[in-house]
Amino acid sequence: MKPDSAIEIIQKLRDARYEAYLVGGCVRDMVMGLEPADYDIATSAHPEQIMKLFPRTEAIGAQFGVVLVIHHGHPFEVATFRSDEAYVDGRRPTGVVFTDAKSDVLRRDFTINGLLFDPVERNILDYVSGRQDIDAKIVRAIGDPAKRFEEDKLRILRAIRFGARLGYAIEPETWKAVCAMAPQVHQVSVERIQGELVRILTEGQAGHGFQLLQDSGLLPEVLPEVQWSTHLAKCLELLEREAVKELAVAVLLHDLDADRARSVVERLKFSRAEINHITALVAEKNKFHGVRTMPVGDLKKFFRLLRFENHLELERICAVASGRELENYFYACKMFRGWTTDEISPVPLITGEDLIEMGFTPGPLFKEVLSRIEDEQLESRLRDRAGAIEFVRHNYRRES
Repeated sequence: MKPDSAIEIIQKLRDARYEAYLVGGCVRDMVMGLEPADYDIATSAHPEQIMKLFPRTEAIGAQFGVVLVIHHGHPFEVATFRSDEAYVDGRRPTGVVFTDAKSDVLRRDFTINGLLFDPVERNILDYVSGRQDIDAKIVRAIGDPAKRFEEDKLRILRAIRFGARLGYAIEPETWKAVCAMAPQVHQVSVERIQGELVRILTEGQAGHGFQLLQDSGLLPEVLPEVQWSTHLAKCLELLEREAVKELAVAVLLHDLDADRARSVVERLKFSRAEINHITALVAEKNKFHGVRTMPVGDLKKFFRLLRFENHLELERICAVASGRELENYFYACKMFRGWTTDEISPVPLITGEDLIEMGFTPGPLFKEVLSRIEDEQLESRLRDRAGAIEFVRHNYRRES
């Protein structure tokens, strides 16, 4: 995403004689030569002043100085420079005091996220040696790490995520605080923990990220069901950056049985659709062991699983990590891609209504007959409605 719209917002704030800068992760990414996904703005303007300047705004956190400005159809968080008052719940301050740019930076989490960029003068304001830590590839808390984490316990997980995603080392005092405060992560809501875990899994270097979770003591705190192993580490190393969320979680949980995997994702409050897909990925993975001897009809039914390409990728990852040959994976790929959707899920040749017209009474026999017809169709032994009706008449008696 280009910064043009964000710069226009900053210019309008400047024209109204307020200070305004790009801040946080977007500046970090720009320094690293990466294109930011979004842009946040920090300003001396107060929420009510911001809302007067821009026609489309939402007061998403005005009590904390945060306003959402909608500009050219894109939302931008515009936050007033502030210092936070006492934290009592491990997440939010009891209040804020509007202040200056330096004080605003000093209450943020990590030095690499504490940079301000002036797009008008094109210079960086660095009050916390953030550029130096970017050059050294270090994740360092701003000020006292224990104090930063005490303010918001989610920062414990964020330190891990940035270390993994960026390939940075975690500065020793910051790491010491991560390890010491790992048991306190339960003060963070389950939804926020889920979000960080998913980002560690999908933003790159998931294996390194979960090794850090294990080494810090965070993994048994947030995922006690997961037993760390060399095999799991290899599986996570094979996950691609920006992997599908459900696939990534299934890779993490694939050694659990399906019921236990479901209980984990339910506890972490994934959506119902996500829970069902993750559970299916875990539950069906062992079917690949028999895929080359599976009857054609059963194979086509296997391929009907929702988003089957995720099942294929889970099999590939597990096989490579285990040192197994990939014959089952390649066979499944060949067959799956060789059949059309209509061949895998053809329109039924007959329905229950046809059976009723033939004199059959609805009941358990219906399911047996329709299932048999489907199998014959999938095996290409029945190809049309007339043949299916004749097959039923020949093989099944009507109930008297």
